Parts: sequence; structure tokens; C-alpha cells
Amino acid sequence: MHKPLPHLYIFFYALFCLTALLAAVSLISDVLPNNTQTHSAKSHGGETLGAIHWVNEAEALAREGNFGDALPLYEKAISALGAYPSQQHTLRYRYGIVLNALGAKSRPDLYPLARAQFQSVLRYLDSGAQLPHSSARVRSALAHTYHRQAASEELATQREHLLSTAYLLYKSALEGLLNQEEWHNLSITYFNLGQVCEWQGNIEEAIRWLEKAVELDLQHKLPDLKEDSDYLAALRQQVEPVQQNRGTTL
Repeated sequence: MHKPLPHLYIFFYALFCLTALLAAVSLISDVLPNNTQTHSAKSHGGETLGAIHWVNEAEALAREGNFGDALPLYEKAISALGAYPSQQHTLRYRYGIVLNALGAKSRPDLYPLARAQFQSVLRYLDSGAQLPHSSARVRSALAHTYHRQAASEELATQREHLLSTAYLLYKSALEGLLNQEEWHNLSITYFNLGQVCEWQGNIEEAIRWLEKAVELDLQHKLPDLKEDSDYLAALRQQVEPVQQNRGTTL
């Protein structure tokens, strides 16, 4: 099983907590300084207040598992924040995480929509803007959409395209994660690179990535040490099979 990055699964489970709703309200309410928020809501036809309402309602529906009704509300909130690109792209990132998690659960058709959110965020960051999430983190999230989709793809050529794209995106995130000392994300990215290589049949390279993950787990006392060590051992066994018991006649 491929391993989700921390910002993927933490947020998905946060949908089932009241704190997610409070965070959503704070996200939109902080668009402008306090002394201009009332004027903004009036001058833009209540769009900011509408975005708060839609995000609240979307996350309430998501907590109930009603994603069919929740997803259009995220999109309405994103559209309403068009005049506030920083907040709009922060919400796009949140929406992409939800879509990615839902795709892994039961809706692989949502991966392209998740990718569109992350790609928009990356373009915004590449323009020189800043967000709470670094471009490296967004690239790892984008890579994960290709990685996950490959697991459900039956057509061999398309599956290989998805894996190759995931591989390149994961690698492009490594330097940024290292420079920002995002050790857990970096370790999991190593793990996922290893799994991509295994799925492509390149066991030797997969082992090298898992060795990096285990080394990082040990160095920073990360919680995935056992899982990563077990996976590394399984990969090594594929290239160095356990010798048969020569004491038998078999």
C-alpha cells in the first residue's frame, strides 16, 4: 500500500472534527484587515461571507460522507474568493487534499480535478507569491495523485505514464523538503519513490530509496521506522531470496 503524505491524511481526518470548521471560518475571515472586512463583504455582494458559509457547509457534509453535495460547495467558495488569490489558493490546496483522499477511497475519477487544484497553486507560488504550504509540499501532493491513480489503472501504457510522472514530481520535491527540513514528508516521499520504482520493476532503485527513508526515520525518530524497515526487508528479499534449507532432500 502506498503511503499518504502527512498533510494528506491529517487533513482528511480533520474533516471529521469541529476544528476543521473553525479553521475554515478563520481562513476566510482573515482575508482582509478587520477594519475593512465589512466594507469588503458589502462591495463584493457578500462573497466573502458566502465563502465562509459554503466552506462550513461543505465540511459538514464531508464529515457525514456526503461528498456529492460537498464538492460543489468547495468550488463555489473558491470562485467567491477570486478577488483574494492568497485565500483562494489556500482553499484550493485544501480542496485538492479532499479530492485526493476521496479518490483513493472510492472515486479515482476525481484525481484529475485534484491535480487541477494543485497545479493552480503551483502556478500561483511560481509567480512569487507565498502560502502556508511550500511549493515542494504541493509538488509532493500533486505527485501523489498520479501515484494513487496508477494503482487503479488497468491499461499498462497509461499506468506507466502515471508512474513516470509521479516519479519525476516526487524527485522534484526532494530538494525543497530537505532545505525546509520537512523530515517526515521527506521520508514518506522516499518511501513513495521506492514504491513507484518497485511497481515499475526497478527493485534495486526501490531499495536505495527505502534505505534513505529508514536512515531518515532513525536519525529523526520518525513514526514510520517499522513500516519502512519491513518494506525495505521485503524488497531486499526479492533480490536476495532466503536460501533454501540445504539440510532437507527438497
